[in-house]
Amino acid sequence: MTSDTDHTLLAQATAQQVVLLADSQAWESMHRNLTFFLAGARSSHEEAHHSHQLHLWQARLLGARAAGDPMADTNAQAELSGMVLAELRHRGDATAQLLAAFPMLNQPAAPVSQPAQSPQPPQQQAEYSQTSAEVTEEGGEPEFLYADVFVFVTEYLSQMLRRRINGSSATWCPRWWAHPEAGARLTALWLAWEYLRQEPGTGMSTWWLHHADPHLRVLLDPDMGPFAACSPKDGHTAYPFDPLPVEPYDASQDPLV
Repeated sequence: MTSDTDHTLLAQATAQQVVLLADSQAWESMHRNLTFFLAGARSSHEEAHHSHQLHLWQARLLGARAAGDPMADTNAQAELSGMVLAELRHRGDATAQLLAAFPMLNQPAAPVSQPAQSPQPPQQQAEYSQTSAEVTEEGGEPEFLYADVFVFVTEYLSQMLRRRINGSSATWCPRWWAHPEAGARLTALWLAWEYLRQEPGTGMSTWWLHHADPHLRVLLDPDMGPFAACSPKDGHTAYPFDPLPVEPYDASQDPLV
């Protein structure tokens, strides 16, 4: 039986491959395979839904790259990894289908936790799935205490936070990684925590006051937060909120031009 750790590593490896090739001729084939995988042969409606979501995902990634966002690939990999992981956990035949759709995952390679031997720039490396083996101090000791954001949320944040999560005053989604905004915010919290924990004196206070508290106010907001459609009791909704609608920029309609 495939463990949840295996599922996580497989989802990360898939997302890494797709992010690297999202702006290549291989995208259409990957898009088709991912659509069928995420829909799980459940219905044509689900296929259309996931096809649309993947096109939006690619557009956000390429747009962020074009805008020079250094976290573009990191955030995109986090979002896609969450989608793949959700399906791997949802049905027993998902692993075999994913390996059939992406044969490169079967090829012997360095573990996902090892630095990729490729010409990609540093900002395109997957910090979301980065392990403590990748980030080291000058003396060779691991810098990151938690291997990745999944471990950080599971072993630290979820154990540290004890709140009245009732869905009315505050809410949460157990499948937080299926929400792109939540994944991005929690990844930012993890990276800030890893940095500030090494600051003497006020480092942790700075993390709580200027990082954790603002992010948690948004994440736990039952009306306007990313988990508003979900429930801490009933779990993740099958159809969370869609991305914000965006129209192509038109200079003739810009009042400041």
